[in-house]
Amino acid sequence: MKLFSHSSIILPVPAVLEAAEYYRDILGFNISFLWQDPPTYGVVNREDAVGIHFTETSSPLSTDDAKLYIFVNNPDAVYEEFQNTNANIVEPINDTEYKMREFTIEDLNGYKIVIGKGINS
Repeated sequence: MKLFSHSSIILPVPAVLEAAEYYRDILGFNISFLWQDPPTYGVVNREDAVGIHFTETSSPLSTDDAKLYIFVNNPDAVYEEFQNTNANIVEPINDTEYKMREFTIEDLNGYKIVIGKGINS
């Protein structure tokens, strides 16, 4: 039996509902949980494989070093989907020297999300 089940990142954001709606409307996630009214904590999921949590903060966001890497089965299909929803693609899809096919988007709060797959996988 595996000891670990899964993990999720928790991103501090100034407006939980706004962040959740962005991930739903632009990135195709489902809003699976909102806590309090207005929400101060929320969760979005995509295909039950990727979960992202948001927590409300009044502190200034520092997104310079924060990145989330999401592994997908078909990065080209996801890239095309995100082009069609006008996601903020900040690095186009490419094959890297470290053997990944990936691209980077930036969400409405400035968080970078890298989406990719190993070239030989």
